[in-house]
Amino acid sequence: MILAVLFANSEGNILVERSVYIVYTVLGDVSIFVVGKDEYDELALAEVIFAITSAVKDACGKIPTERLFLDKYGKICLCLDEIVWKGLLENTEKDRIRRLVRLKPPNEF
Repeated sequence: MILAVLFANSEGNILVERSVYIVYTVLGDVSIFVVGKDEYDELALAEVIFAITSAVKDACGKIPTERLFLDKYGKICLCLDEIVWKGLLENTEKDRIRRLVRLKPPNEF
């Protein structure tokens, strides 16, 4: 089960505490943390963090600054929802995630 996907300001790679694995990376001004346990060991979490960083870069159009990240926050949340759903890994394919999160403007009635 993937316990959390957190964004914060820190640096590093992998941390193992008891049976919980934490993989984290820095992407521009944003640090990304992925936490898991059981079948989501550091290798599975590395795949998840790769999909997340790829999706964030794609949503922002480039390496995100703090401001750009906040401007694209809604689309980034949709990407995260497609990657991890109810604590389980759902999608890691970049093209599929991009297709699933296309935001369309609301139609006038």
